[in-house]
Amino acid sequence: MRFDVVIMGGGQAGTAAGVRLLHSGLSCLIVSEGLSLSETSKRQFIALGGRFLPGDSVLGGEWSQDGRLLGVTTRNLEETLLRADNFILATGRFFSKGLVSTMDSIYEPVFGCDVRFEQGRSLWCSTDFFAPQPFESFGVIVDDGGRVSIKGHQVPNLFACGEILEGCQDMDQSIDRVCRSII
Repeated sequence: MRFDVVIMGGGQAGTAAGVRLLHSGLSCLIVSEGLSLSETSKRQFIALGGRFLPGDSVLGGEWSQDGRLLGVTTRNLEETLLRADNFILATGRFFSKGLVSTMDSIYEPVFGCDVRFEQGRSLWCSTDFFAPQPFESFGVIVDDGGRVSIKGHQVPNLFACGEILEGCQDMDQSIDRVCRSII
């Protein structure tokens, strides 16, 4: 299967990006492991011709020698490679498993994207339960165009938007940045 864009994550960021990209004439597929909290955007995405794979998750990808992501495989489609020109990671943070924490690190589990977080678990939380928590600013590191890096190397066609981003203060701005880069 081939698309212009494959989006991993069917929440607010993933569906909003998909709707915008469909409006620009690109073909899009969303792979969504969990329930979408944005049913209106999901319905609009499908009405515009977007394809939606609910209850599935991306397991990994196939890479070119020059570091481009060529396609992704999913749990349900097994050996079928979902190919695209561009990919968007919009899997959220901790509760949706877009980021995973261990006792001493935080990582992005699908591709191993670079993640910024405080070294030392004691720095992840404030003792004041009602204060802003430091872990809320941890996330995937992107460049000005929303492209991720893996082991310090920028991936030219893998983008991230929404809550998975480090310090994401404005979800709409992160979606806009990624869509401008792709369109």
